[in-house]
Amino acid sequence: MKKVAMVAAAAAMVLPLGLGAIAPVNTGVTTVYAATKKAAKKTTLTLLSSKTLKKTAYHAKRQAALNKALFAADKATVTISKKGVLTPKTTVYATKKIVVKTRATKTTKAKTLTCVYVKSANGKVKGWIALDQLTKGKAVATKKTTKKTNAKKTTKKAATKKALTKKTAKKDTVAATAAAKVAKKTTKKTTKKATKTYQLVSAKKLKKTAYHYTTKRPAYFTGKFAADRSVVTLSKKGVLPAKKTVYATKAITVKQGKKTVKYLYVTTKKAKGFVLASALTAGKF
Repeated sequence: MKKVAMVAAAAAMVLPLGLGAIAPVNTGVTTVYAATKKAAKKTTLTLLSSKTLKKTAYHAKRQAALNKALFAADKATVTISKKGVLTPKTTVYATKKIVVKTRATKTTKAKTLTCVYVKSANGKVKGWIALDQLTKGKAVATKKTTKKTNAKKTTKKAATKKALTKKTAKKDTVAATAAAKVAKKTTKKTTKKATKTYQLVSAKKLKKTAYHYTTKRPAYFTGKFAADRSVVTLSKKGVLPAKKTVYATKAITVKQGKKTVKYLYVTTKKAKGFVLASALTAGKF
């Protein structure tokens, strides 16, 4: 009588359930399913019980297989085959439950497996899946939260970068200002040191005479003569080109402290000015 009742239950499942799906079990049963699937795409299991459930929300713990099920009309068996997958982000609703028994093999014992028939709200996802693959409750929408978190992190990162850039720019400005001050002071000192006024003792023109220098390149100066008194202001302009012959056309003698010093006015293609006579040697280079 019990067997007849199970067959009747299986027959009753055919009309309301149609084609559904059952997912493999985690331990033991999964191995049986995998082994069976290699041999054939469909697996027939013994149907132990079936019942209707109150509509309950579930979501997958991880990506899980959705199966379709074909219930025999004359005996308590169900044939399952994979039809798709259920992703963790999808909420499904269980309305039916069956308990099936897998076949024993040489390496594994027969196992019982509880499966539920699930369907998404829009009806696009439906099938049978092992109950232990599901978690009760609706799927949590993490995508928006992630985007929001990422946006917040990006904004914070940009703000930090902006603050660092501003700080660096401020440091650079301070450094530049300090450098400018130092340069200004140095220029003042150099100008003050390079420009001096001396008492003019004598000045005369010379016949164009060649000179050269063999050691350090001598400095040359511009000379500014006062109109109302015998003084000359010499300002350093640069140094003479290396290894060149210069030609003197004028000579001045000035008083520097207690000494009298002679300067020659020399010219080259690139420079002209007063040079200490003691730094030059008569003759071409």
